[in-house]
Amino acid sequence: MKFLLPLILTIPAVFAKPLPLEVVRNTARELDEILLQGQQAQSVQANPIVNDATFLRRTYLNIIGRLPTSDEARSFLESGKEDKRTKLVDTLVESPGFNSRLFNFWSDLLRLKTREDSHGLGWHVWMKNAVEDNMPYDKMVGEMLAAEGHVANNPAAGYYLRDRGMLLDNVSNTVQVFLGQQIGCAQCHDHPFDDTTQMEYYQLAAFLGGTEYRFEEGRDKIKEVIGFDPNKRPKKRFSKMTKEERRKLGEQAQKKRNEARAIGGVFRYHQRNAFYDSPSKELKLPADYQYEDGKAGDVVKPGFLFGLDAKDVEPDQRRQYFADWVTSPKNPYFTKVIANRMWKYAFGYGLVANPDDWSNSPKPDYPEVVTYLEEAMLASKYDLKQFLRILYHTQLFQREVTTEEPAQGFSFNFQGPILRRLSAEEIRDSFVTLASGNIDSNTNGSLEESWDKYVESFNFLMSTNSKQLRELSTSLIESEKQRRALQKELSILRTKASKARESGNMNKARELFTEIRDTQKKYGKKYQKGQIMNASPTAIKAGPALARRAPQARPDHPEIKMRASELPVPQRGGSFISEFGGSDAESPSSAHTEATVPQTLRLLNGLETSLLTNKKNAFARSLRSIESPSKRLDFLYLSLYSALPTEAEKEAFLPEVKTAATTETFARAILTSNRFLFVQ
Repeated sequence: MKFLLPLILTIPAVFAKPLPLEVVRNTARELDEILLQGQQAQSVQANPIVNDATFLRRTYLNIIGRLPTSDEARSFLESGKEDKRTKLVDTLVESPGFNSRLFNFWSDLLRLKTREDSHGLGWHVWMKNAVEDNMPYDKMVGEMLAAEGHVANNPAAGYYLRDRGMLLDNVSNTVQVFLGQQIGCAQCHDHPFDDTTQMEYYQLAAFLGGTEYRFEEGRDKIKEVIGFDPNKRPKKRFSKMTKEERRKLGEQAQKKRNEARAIGGVFRYHQRNAFYDSPSKELKLPADYQYEDGKAGDVVKPGFLFGLDAKDVEPDQRRQYFADWVTSPKNPYFTKVIANRMWKYAFGYGLVANPDDWSNSPKPDYPEVVTYLEEAMLASKYDLKQFLRILYHTQLFQREVTTEEPAQGFSFNFQGPILRRLSAEEIRDSFVTLASGNIDSNTNGSLEESWDKYVESFNFLMSTNSKQLRELSTSLIESEKQRRALQKELSILRTKASKARESGNMNKARELFTEIRDTQKKYGKKYQKGQIMNASPTAIKAGPALARRAPQARPDHPEIKMRASELPVPQRGGSFISEFGGSDAESPSSAHTEATVPQTLRLLNGLETSLLTNKKNAFARSLRSIESPSKRLDFLYLSLYSALPTEAEKEAFLPEVKTAATTETFARAILTSNRFLFVQ
């Protein structure tokens, strides 16, 4: 490669600095030339270059996931500098907004669930830091796939804990996400559409066959406290003991087991947030296995699907071998798949039509471009920020969009980027920007604060002595008894209140509901949420580590002052992002942009759009302060379309912005227009 080969020697392996602009532009130019050569061979005419306004809006939305403010738009449009497009791209790539949009991409692809036990929060914080630190892609994936242990010590373990107890499904998702192959069918039978057999599926899963979802450190802690190991043989052989000695030994063992169970309550939720590899555990073929290459119950030896050979692998190294195989530059799919995903991220559609299923996608129209992108990704050492920067500097990124929708599953000629609707996060974040201005730097430090407190509490718990651990155990047992008594008391009161209401005795019902509130108030919110009441200093320190989910601190800013990437994911049902197709985190890349009637109604009457006319936000204040209808129209166009109105538009729409009421109606009409909702 003419321009990229020297980069292999100059880019550090971790946290690379920005590439020189000359290298980026030359690489982008060569990429354009290869694409144009392919298009000429197929008699495809590339689209013209867009005007400044279209480029401005597209660049903001595609790189940082929001509209520019009216001031940002005016500044760019009025600039006479020849290199303003180049500078805009580089400025946005290095801005916090770039990290915001990229994190949304990863949370959707990897099915991130912030609220799913403590490991969800830990993995969320880890992923966010990985994006902000520009961790190389191969390192990021490698750390997740090689992870094990407790999530407090290794938050990347959240990748596996996300699918706790579903090892085979996790393997299927891993191969789909990182290698672009859908092999899930082979979990139950030989794949009907490609060459993957059920045996090959199990051989790949065997690398993770030693996975056991339990907290070994907690077990060791309990043994240390009670001074008993059930696996340790007694000094005197059992056959030589007297009947009385055997009885006493049995009683002692039972007493220790009961004590272990009681203390084990302290670690009950840690079993959900930890796993380890047992060298002695091996994956076996399922009971319904029907093929001639094995029998049901046979132990399966680890084996790769393609690429590197799997030789004799030590049991304690299986997970690391698996991670190394997936992320190896010699793996025929790892590099190409992420390069193709980034192409789709930048231009709206993959060179390989189905990024999740390369085996069943048609051959790309431009295989030379696919090869070039793979080499560019390797040369940049998996620095996704610099790789995307190259794509954003191409002529292709500046061309007019192709209005013809690609036929899903078929190759596309890329005369220009794809016309696409804004994602749920992009619409929501654009509204936030309109209401509050540029708040890209506002972070939700409460998530990291909550996680840090959980880790601190976990470390304290693991450092407690025997007396402290027994104290915690006693407190938990007593607290649980009181909680159950409260639940029973409240249940009886609610039943009485319900019967009183059904019988028409409303005075009695009101008395009972008052008694319910007083009872709840007496015990307090902390008690009802499962925390220890009247906790000792030891219990207070260990509190976060005793809860099922890490208690979350108050957000640093109101939601309207933060980007979507700063909120827990996925968004709850009924939220704006959920309504507009945000990820449900149940399958990779589940976010969509399909239009619905409720979306239109929400744009017309929802809280999000009504905020834009609220006097307390920046957009409404600025709009109301403008007296001239002409300037008012300019402000609306700059804010919502990132452009100034044409003479024809002024003639048509100036009557619509003469009063505050008509201006508000006109603004709502813009928010439901295709020009606003689509990236041109």
